[in-house]
Amino acid sequence: KMADDTPTPAPAATPEAMTTSLVERLHFFFSNANLRQDKWMRTEMKENGCITLDQLLKFQTIKSISTDKQLLVKAAGELKEEITYDAEKEELRRVVPFDWETMGDGSHLSLCCKNVPLTEEEKSEGEKAFYGAKHEYAVTRDELKALFEPFGKVGIVKLRFGRKEGKAYPLGMAIIEFENEEGMAKASAELLPKEGEAKEIEIKGNKLTFETVKPMKCFQKGAKRARDDKKDDKDKQEKEEEEEIKFEPVKVEMVKGCVIALTGLSDETCDRESIREAVSDILKVTKDIKTSGLYVDYTRGATSGNLRLTESKPEEMKELVAKMNDGTILIANAKVGSAKMLEGEEEVAYWKGFEEFLNNRKRADLEEKRQKKKQKRFSHKGR
Repeated sequence: KMADDTPTPAPAATPEAMTTSLVERLHFFFSNANLRQDKWMRTEMKENGCITLDQLLKFQTIKSISTDKQLLVKAAGELKEEITYDAEKEELRRVVPFDWETMGDGSHLSLCCKNVPLTEEEKSEGEKAFYGAKHEYAVTRDELKALFEPFGKVGIVKLRFGRKEGKAYPLGMAIIEFENEEGMAKASAELLPKEGEAKEIEIKGNKLTFETVKPMKCFQKGAKRARDDKKDDKDKQEKEEEEEIKFEPVKVEMVKGCVIALTGLSDETCDRESIREAVSDILKVTKDIKTSGLYVDYTRGATSGNLRLTESKPEEMKELVAKMNDGTILIANAKVGSAKMLEGEEEVAYWKGFEEFLNNRKRADLEEKRQKKKQKRFSHKGR
């Protein structure tokens, strides 16, 4: 990760605090602001469409919070509008894929902040001659972020550095990129007003000055945007039209009286295997997934799920529901919150949602295959 651009997560101790910190980390890593400057994540998501849990747990600012996959999944579940989780493959992907054409370079959401304070630590004569007396930032990205949060949610703070003979030195400048246009508009109105006096902001004795950020040349009106790499250049040159994926939709026939809904499951110890182990005997089905006729609709880390049989077993199902509700049957050594057989509108809603899930998964698999096929074609052309 880019050390000068990645915010430092607050220390976390309790599972709740760790989950909150992981939510912030995932929100940042999958955000437009981060993906604009994180080529590794862009490339990985372009080639595979996703990032695996194992890859995320290698990120320093994630593993410093926790290496528990269940906590990471739980955090991802709180960002359903931004990312989706595939429990079978243990992968996370954005709900809205990152696209340079629509996301832009972020300049329209950014302010350039100047006169950022630097330190005046004692340096050797050689260092002073090379850098000058000041060559460290006296503020952190988190401090600058807190300064601008009153205007709106800040996506990223980038401290700017120059280079001299291969060595970096601070420019006393930072780019503040907001997550949305509302935050940028409010900041611009107060810090860069067309009329009246601008609001003054001071930090550690320095009065900050501001200006808008010019778009990169490749994003300026009338200019052709350069791609990240040769593969993207070839893609742009060929101008392939990305049509909506068409496929024969999956149709699911509702079988009445076959679904049991479970709530109050342990988000720490429960998994599909423990559910199957607990219910198979009473339902009189084998514990073999392929031959049992029992499907466990459950994502690890969730607190609710469903049992779905290929054919109704009313007596066995009623007995199972009763024993779960009175605590006779435990799942992963814990009593469930509630168990009930779905009927009426609830049952119809379940089957409708199940059909939608199957079609979304089929669409995602076809999109993944298309992206891999395109990537393979360009890699052959590049040889």
